[in-house]
Amino acid sequence: MNLTVNVQEGVMEVKRRLTINDIAARAGVSRQTISRVMNNKGDVSEATRNQVLRIIQELGYQPSLQARSMITRQTNTIALLLPDITNPFFPEIVQGVEETLRDHGQNVFLFMTNEDVEREITCIQMAQQYNVDGVILCSPRVDDANLRSLIPNMPPTVFLNRRLDIEGVYSVVIDAFQGSYDATKYLIQNGHRNIGIVVGPPRSLSGVQRLAGYKKAMADHGIPLKENLINEVQQFDELDVYKITKNFIKNQASAILTYNDPVAANMVQACLDLKLNVPDDISIMGFDGVSLSKQVTPRLTTMAVPLFEIGVMLADMLIKVVKGEELIQRHVDIYPVLRVAQSTKAINKLRT
Repeated sequence: MNLTVNVQEGVMEVKRRLTINDIAARAGVSRQTISRVMNNKGDVSEATRNQVLRIIQELGYQPSLQARSMITRQTNTIALLLPDITNPFFPEIVQGVEETLRDHGQNVFLFMTNEDVEREITCIQMAQQYNVDGVILCSPRVDDANLRSLIPNMPPTVFLNRRLDIEGVYSVVIDAFQGSYDATKYLIQNGHRNIGIVVGPPRSLSGVQRLAGYKKAMADHGIPLKENLINEVQQFDELDVYKITKNFIKNQASAILTYNDPVAANMVQACLDLKLNVPDDISIMGFDGVSLSKQVTPRLTTMAVPLFEIGVMLADMLIKVVKGEELIQRHVDIYPVLRVAQSTKAINKLRT
């Protein structure tokens, strides 16, 4: 039973919430007729429609979301799953998603997975239980095998940074391989040979791709890899970044390529703590082009991607799929663009 409680002058009054059955009884018609009127369907006479609308207005009836979803078979709610809201990469994407969905009358149900695979699976299952119309899954940590087992029970789904070539799945993928390749190539063309790289956790597909792009660029330019200039960061930690920076400097790195702009910004600070100047003593390069890259000193050279626009794209794709529209492209690739600033510098004498 749906109840509302009013408290006035110390007296508690309990009222039952109006239901579609109450409107039907008052109008002397079936609840199906009320549903047709509320959803502006045909097969209802003008006189009956006006009578029902008048009663709804007189009684101040507001259908619950649950009741409306039972009628329309839709909840007007989209689940958005994020691995880490504190990462500056995601807020601009979320803004693009939320604004686009709001313009189409959709609400956002936000799930935080905290970079945890089991938590991510639980959140996907919870989204199914809440009967959302669709899911946007950003940078999933769940492996392909588990995703393939979950997908048959999922509503329409759009992935960010994961591509699965199976029916009912759509994706927007940032080409981290090409972005890392282009970044490494840029540093090589500016005279750097001892290039350190920091990549994300091995469970991150983009981290794997960035490392592969770096290795390919080094190989294409005949530069041997040095394992002491490759470092994987399991979790963002300022102390770890300081230690990694110190180790790179010990191993004579002339430039460092990082997996995102916050890590690059922390490396700039670490260099300052170590009495080194960026970029005169060492070049540091970020990735993603978040607003932070323009706020630190020196401003970061980075591989920029259109984060807000990616959010809009994710939401647009899902809205079309939910509405049953056919997409021209099931998978969209986004290519990072080099944005040169003050944190990198060409060197004349090549280090060996």
